[in-house]
Amino acid sequence: MSDTAVRAPAQARRFPRMPPPVRKLVLVLHVLSSVTWLGLTIGNMTLAVTATTTDNPAVQVGLFHALDVFGEVLMIPVAWTAFLTGLLVSLGTRWGLVRHKWVLTKFLITSVTVLLTTFLLTPGFTELGDIADRTPPGRLVVQEIGDTMGLIAPGIVSGTCYLTCLVLSIYKPWGRTRWGAPAGNR
Repeated sequence: MSDTAVRAPAQARRFPRMPPPVRKLVLVLHVLSSVTWLGLTIGNMTLAVTATTTDNPAVQVGLFHALDVFGEVLMIPVAWTAFLTGLLVSLGTRWGLVRHKWVLTKFLITSVTVLLTTFLLTPGFTELGDIADRTPPGRLVVQEIGDTMGLIAPGIVSGTCYLTCLVLSIYKPWGRTRWGAPAGNR
């Protein structure tokens, strides 16, 4: 290369920007799945509270089976849809995944909650369904489980995480990360 040649500055590789119709569709799917995930969590908390407070064994067994079905059929696909569409929205728009602190925080919160939903919460619901099946007729399932706070606490934690993500999406606090700052400010 000659002394007079000018080198272009190294460009960071970027995920291609989505065209507006695609971006809007992915954003709709993200908001829909995120709100559905929050709604399922509230529904699951309602089922868990009702199951732990009822004195009717048949109702309790039915509620634990409902938790199992919601977990297996709805929670995992909805959680992963919210996660993946959120990832696409962040990568395919001006926000980027690591350019803004609020986006990165949302991504980290969602990553943890989707993994916990997949590998702890849903298997726990399946185990509850199995315990309900093994519980002798006329006996309360909660007598077989023991500590019932473990049924309600995950919903409280999950709901708090999802509401935090919602607030972050609306307020967009904290500014840019060091990777999103203009080149002269790094």
